[in-house]
Amino acid sequence: MTRSESSRTEHGRDDGRRQCSVSGPRRTRRAFLATGAAVAVGALSGCQSGGGKTTGPTPTSDSMPSVSYRHRFGRSGLDPAVNDGGVELGTWESEGIDVSFGTSRGSQAAVQSVTAGEDEFGNAEISAILKQIQNGASLTILGQVIDAMSGVVSLSETGITEWQDMEGKTVGTYPFGVSGNLARAALAERGGDPEKVNWRNMQPGSATKLVRQGTVDAAVTYFPQLEVRLGKANTNVLILTDVIQYLGPALFTRDEILENRPEMVNSFVRGWLKAHEKFVTNLDEVIAATAAHQPEFDETAARKTLGPIYASRVPPRDIGTEYGKGWTPEDELEQTQAVFAETGILPETRALETYYTNRFIERNEDLAVETATLYYDELSENFEVGPNYV
Repeated sequence: MTRSESSRTEHGRDDGRRQCSVSGPRRTRRAFLATGAAVAVGALSGCQSGGGKTTGPTPTSDSMPSVSYRHRFGRSGLDPAVNDGGVELGTWESEGIDVSFGTSRGSQAAVQSVTAGEDEFGNAEISAILKQIQNGASLTILGQVIDAMSGVVSLSETGITEWQDMEGKTVGTYPFGVSGNLARAALAERGGDPEKVNWRNMQPGSATKLVRQGTVDAAVTYFPQLEVRLGKANTNVLILTDVIQYLGPALFTRDEILENRPEMVNSFVRGWLKAHEKFVTNLDEVIAATAAHQPEFDETAARKTLGPIYASRVPPRDIGTEYGKGWTPEDELEQTQAVFAETGILPETRALETYYTNRFIERNEDLAVETATLYYDELSENFEVGPNYV
């Protein structure tokens, strides 16, 4: 398999998801608390890793505020598992808030749901958040969820080992989202001609079938899952962020919530960080939590994607050991804006302070660094991933 050593990969799974309806949420286990199991939950809370610079209130079934958290796509594979795990293992309850986790069919839908007041928090491709802000929405990015993870995936027999090998080939892209535009830009950056590629629209969920059948020579999509399905030994991947640096999905909320309920936002961020810790320390329970919502969940295949998924959830080690999980580097956000403007994804760039903040990661720096360190240690011990992480 051909792949760069770079670990700056893109999570673009929902780049091709059509703006559509959102599904119902999964609530935290308040009923469990209310039926006399407070001792068990207290023991669970006591096992939460490390303290940050602030702590949340002690939870009770009568006082916990309820908030909702909207994911950018439906449950598929391991990516949403961290949120299901956080709900089931009580990481937000330990911070005194009752979180419902719901899915959607694309970043645009998730962003619009938060914008309309249907949800308090969401995660979405950063391009969708920035577009909505430039369309007048009052939203703020709170932290980075996952690195961008899109790539041009092909079977080895097609011979697409370099970007220019795409010329003369049929390449599937989603007719919505940003990965198609970025693949064209990456090809041009590496000296190729996008006009010499037969770009073909494909629908979400169709990439595996289209590549296997040879209907397309390659697909621009979320690469960890597709290369596992096709077989890593028989697959080539050209990773977009090896050529074009840009940030992936981010955590966000409405400005009014930041202004009126900052302590609740802080509690949410702490529970979110703890949920990411559970993804490493309680993996079996986290997998069980998400598998319960996925009738066709393939645990064996899903576990094969853990390396890049874990690596994508933390910044390069020098950033993570200083600032921690979720930190959004200003220079990378500037670069992301520039890339999106140059490729026509955004009409303009704006002052960063108008739409993002690191203050909640900063308030919980100890917990954020601890969370990142857990990932670095796990990656170093059990996975071979690029040099920025291990």
